[in-house]
Amino acid sequence: MENQIGNIISQCRQNRKMTQEEFASRLGVTPQAVSKWERGIGLPDMMLFVDLCRLLDVSADTILGLKTSSIVENSSVAFEREIRENIIAEPLLIEFGEDIIPCFKVGLETDYINEKRRKLSSECGMLIPILHIRDNVELAPNEYQIKCYDKVMINNRLDIDNYNKMAGFEHIIEQVYGLCREHYDEILNKELVKTLVDNIKEQHPGVADDLVPEKISYLTLEKHLKEIVKDKGNIRDFIHILEDLESKKIL
Repeated sequence: MENQIGNIISQCRQNRKMTQEEFASRLGVTPQAVSKWERGIGLPDMMLFVDLCRLLDVSADTILGLKTSSIVENSSVAFEREIRENIIAEPLLIEFGEDIIPCFKVGLETDYINEKRRKLSSECGMLIPILHIRDNVELAPNEYQIKCYDKVMINNRLDIDNYNKMAGFEHIIEQVYGLCREHYDEILNKELVKTLVDNIKEQHPGVADDLVPEKISYLTLEKHLKEIVKDKGNIRDFIHILEDLESKKIL
């Protein structure tokens, strides 16, 4: 079992393009510990599993080698992961050439994306979805694309000589922020709507209880929010938006 888990950790780490040293540093352990896990000499402490799964972007079931629905004939974790990622068009996807990789390695260690997420939510009530980020060898080394459900919304090149790594990262994320402000009606989906509803149920009990999805479906609410975004560009007054929908439902 230790060998199996070690092999899975090794494969998942390589899928994320992390060295043993980088993985160990981000997890807060020594490279020697990671090496032992991957060679089947011992297992990670259970207290590390949450962070380990987060860093590798996999479930605990995957790490433990538990049976899941496979979509490939062999045990190629790398191919299965890539296929699963490619099945669904993402709300927001950033792809970039190899020269921009260092910018994201630095930027993702900061809270810059969350700062932009907080700014947009406080200004407009809009929630930036989780960004899916990957390098693309088919792009020029300094080229990047920002896609919304596979539609290329921004295609540009980063003048690496004029930006340090963090500044380059901030420049690209700033464009993501602007894209969300201008095209949120295209980005908004049922998953984001559910998150907004769950949040208001937690923050203001009674406003949405027994209303969504019992009386008003998530899809109906999504369509209504998209109309508001197109018209006003602001959905922060979510309480009155729900009350207005409820009154129309009763009428």
